[in-house]
Amino acid sequence: MIYLIVLFFLVILTIRYDINRKKKNQEEWYIIVYVIFVLIAGLRYRLGEDTINYIYYFYHATPVLGELSVEDFLESSNPPLWFLLNSFIKTIGGKFFCVQIIQSVILNGLLLKYFKKHSPYPFACATLYFFWRYQWYNMVVMKAGIALAIILFANDYFLEKKYKKGIFLVLLASGFHQSSILLVVTPFLMFIRFNTKGLAMIVGAYVLGAILQSQLGDVFDMMEFSEGISNKLDNYQNSKYMRQDHNINYFIFNQGPLIIYPVLSLLYLKKYCKESKILSLEPFLVIGLLFQAMVFNIWIFYRFVYIYLIYYIIFIVEFFIEYSKRHVNCSRSLAYMAAGTVFIPLIINILYFIRPFTHEGFNPYSSVIERSVDRDREHFYSNLVAHYWFSKEEY
Repeated sequence: MIYLIVLFFLVILTIRYDINRKKKNQEEWYIIVYVIFVLIAGLRYRLGEDTINYIYYFYHATPVLGELSVEDFLESSNPPLWFLLNSFIKTIGGKFFCVQIIQSVILNGLLLKYFKKHSPYPFACATLYFFWRYQWYNMVVMKAGIALAIILFANDYFLEKKYKKGIFLVLLASGFHQSSILLVVTPFLMFIRFNTKGLAMIVGAYVLGAILQSQLGDVFDMMEFSEGISNKLDNYQNSKYMRQDHNINYFIFNQGPLIIYPVLSLLYLKKYCKESKILSLEPFLVIGLLFQAMVFNIWIFYRFVYIYLIYYIIFIVEFFIEYSKRHVNCSRSLAYMAAGTVFIPLIINILYFIRPFTHEGFNPYSSVIERSVDRDREHFYSNLVAHYWFSKEEY
């Protein structure tokens, strides 16, 4: 299986360059990782349930540039920059996989650059990203994937108090996913830390989520939106996204690790690695926890958790490696194996709930080169997506 082969390859690079600290050809191998990430997602064939909807809109609801009108933007539920990208590719005669390649180039390029900028262990970050959310960001939430990658750099500008540049990038990100516009509030949250005040805000976020769950429908009715956005909000209002129907076991085993491991990583690094550069990213990790608390009442806020999951990855990776170095007095290989037991619950959580190697929407892998069709996957799509549609020739 292609995913397991790539994961094994990434682990080898992590051991060589992040753990053993080798330098030879490090830059070249990081570029190779980038190319692999782009090609797997960019050349995929009918992988990812949301991708099926994107394909439908590309071929049946996207006019070429010469036929675009203001009404097209107002009536479309797609954000303007995503709409323009699809229209441009269609105008020059491209197929939808060209959109996939461009999305993957932007997303993975920015993410890998961000890992390298902030973490001393970029290969390990890339490995955890690939294992945890690569398929989801690249093959499902394509629009949100571009937006979240742009917002990461907006956050850096906020950290440097360059607010105009940061807000510009947030606005740019909202051109790919409308909900990103809400993150213009980020400069007002830069004071937040994981302390008494931060804990109070996390609890407050949970309470706010409960209030919104009962009142948000009325808020929608009071506001005026374009037709496309209004229809989308109407659909959300009565959907699973505006409520939380899961039981206590779901919160403990699914959502629990998404809170425990970021918090544990942060507390450990603040106590034992006070000079770590990634501690400057603490506000963003705590903001992620705020949105995580809101997910407990309104599922739709998972869209914002996606953004801050990148910070979870950066903190968890550094915690794992630093914990291994500090607490296990044995050979290096045994040290990392022993420390790995701390992360078994997280690994199980990913394998059980995310299913990166068994999810029907991603496996078995198929590319635009050979265009193999998996009947089980097509049946899965037909019962799930809003615009199930299939034309092997057009794709």
